[in-house]
Amino acid sequence: MKKLMAILAALVIMVSAVGTGAAQPTGKIVVYSASGPEIADPIIDLFNERYPNIEVTKVHAGTPELFSRLRAEANNPAADVMFGGDPLTYDREADLFTPFDHPEKANFQTYDPYDIWQPFTIFVQPLMVNTSMVTPENYPATVQDVLENAQYFKDLGGIALAAPNTSSTGWTIVSGIATAHGWEFIADLVPYLSVTNGSDAMFSAVRDGELPIGWINEDLGVQWEQAGANVKLIYPTDVSTIQMDAYGLVKNGPNPEAAKLFMEFLGSKEVHEIAAQIVKRRSVRIDVEPPGDLPELEGLNLFYASEPRDVVTDRFNQLLGN
Repeated sequence: MKKLMAILAALVIMVSAVGTGAAQPTGKIVVYSASGPEIADPIIDLFNERYPNIEVTKVHAGTPELFSRLRAEANNPAADVMFGGDPLTYDREADLFTPFDHPEKANFQTYDPYDIWQPFTIFVQPLMVNTSMVTPENYPATVQDVLENAQYFKDLGGIALAAPNTSSTGWTIVSGIATAHGWEFIADLVPYLSVTNGSDAMFSAVRDGELPIGWINEDLGVQWEQAGANVKLIYPTDVSTIQMDAYGLVKNGPNPEAAKLFMEFLGSKEVHEIAAQIVKRRSVRIDVEPPGDLPELEGLNLFYASEPRDVVTDRFNQLLGN
């Protein structure tokens, strides 16, 4: 727990009680979701059960794309709530959001003192191999092993990695590995990479047997393992990257009252129990146990994104020759 609190503190430095009345609330909200359907859909389904007279429209895309849309729409917002993405991005784009003092804040392990973003979950990005393509003797124990055996993986198609400019997960992975091993390590790895446009493409390329190895958000990876997909998660002993996602109330959104209700809902214990038990994410709530399917954080060698996204993106693109 001490190591978890230290990680949370570092993430912040770098950066339920839902009220009901006699009548059911009505209206609609638009949610921009950087979180995939495996995360957002069970939560929105539950919200629809609790508030059947509020219509929820979800728009899913990568974090950079959604924040670009928010910026372009700033004078006439189309969204009410931004769901997903890292706290640093919310900090940088703080003028797009209205501070929201969450009534459940006392139950969060960490929070934004300015209330621009609310913490949601913590998740690790282990390696994932396709077991139909990679033989057990070639399973890496470390990220260093991936580089040492990079030609083997290249011959099978390459090492899947999401571009940092299109994926917060890709940014976290590149920055975390560079922190652990240096940018020279990243430079040595680049010739063997298959760079994907977004994290969803990275995940599915390995699952579907298009590429032999890559990184995965652990919640989705363990779901695929349990469903019998030809994948295996490996937590490298030298560096596993870690990330926290957040959500925020869009400034001057078209449906502010329904949006506030959704914001409260996202921080509720009920939602975070779904996040832990069904989605397999580690909740930031102090009263929700982490998924039993995942290893304890204290036993992992964890690194987070320690450099600004634009710095990581520029350096990575230079290595790619872009």
